[in-house]
Amino acid sequence: MVFAVLAIVPNNLVRLSPVAVAQAGLPASEVVWQHVGRVYLNPNTGKAVGAGYLVHINGLPSSLFNGAPSEATAYFTFSTDVLQLTPRPNNGDVALSLVSAGTFNVYYNAVPHGDWNNPSSFSSGQLVATFRREESLFPQMGAFSFHSLSEVLTLSRKFTYNGQTYNFNNIAPNGITFAQFFSNTPLSGVAGYPLAFAGAGTTMAVGELKKGNGGTRE
Repeated sequence: MVFAVLAIVPNNLVRLSPVAVAQAGLPASEVVWQHVGRVYLNPNTGKAVGAGYLVHINGLPSSLFNGAPSEATAYFTFSTDVLQLTPRPNNGDVALSLVSAGTFNVYYNAVPHGDWNNPSSFSSGQLVATFRREESLFPQMGAFSFHSLSEVLTLSRKFTYNGQTYNFNNIAPNGITFAQFFSNTPLSGVAGYPLAFAGAGTTMAVGELKKGNGGTRE
């Protein structure tokens, strides 16, 4: 069983000014962010956690790094709760698993210090957004896999970056849809999760908020 994080990276990221974003949020299907991450897996239990950093955020015009771009210099990081992967019967040479429902957090780190050897380093700093996911299907094919799912914004807090104040409630108020590819080549993991899988991804804005899915917005 393999799980990792990678994604489609559009060449032309259309950015809106902070004022435009604050007024209306991003249009449906507009790119919200691009990210790089790893998923840490325990193949014996099927439990996994995801962590990484954001490369671009639509509406934030400046670089999101304190120096040359890397996990160690990224101001914005993310982490998931503990995922549970449940295998399902293969469809030919396509391996299938279900990914459990749960949460995805985004953090602002005034002093970046992300470290692939320490997944918890991506869960520090100011919590600026929490998204909630439902159970989803994860297919694996050959050297790469693809995973897509939508998540609802349930918590959003104001943060100040480069002298401007932002809020994901004004960027992606209705949530996000992930488009992700995954490498099935394992890397060394960490204690409790002996395997890691590298990748990157893109999220797009959801157009309409479902009733009853609201959360805390500050």
